[in-house]
Amino acid sequence: MGKDKKPRKPTAATPDQSPRSDEEPERQTQAKSELVPPARRPPTAVGADTPPPPPEPVRLPQRHLPTPRRPVLFELLQTLRTAVGAMLDIADAAADAIMKRIEGRG
Repeated sequence: MGKDKKPRKPTAATPDQSPRSDEEPERQTQAKSELVPPARRPPTAVGADTPPPPPEPVRLPQRHLPTPRRPVLFELLQTLRTAVGAMLDIADAAADAIMKRIEGRG
């Protein structure tokens, strides 16, 4: 509706005024009216000859098996092994530095 237009009041149709089903009512035209784009329709369906898509497979919920916990002693040994490895790397780097210093003096 425009700014200046007032809404129309619906009129009750009487049996004398109702159009017959075999007659089409005459459409009224307006001299000036607002341009309104046609209503959008959803895209058309797939052709009738196309077979239906295959049904989706039913998925069963996956059960997550608990990972077996390792004994505490094993985890302690792994931690010690990692610590000893780091200390050996530090000792190796220190030995390389000492050797380079000794070679530089000689």
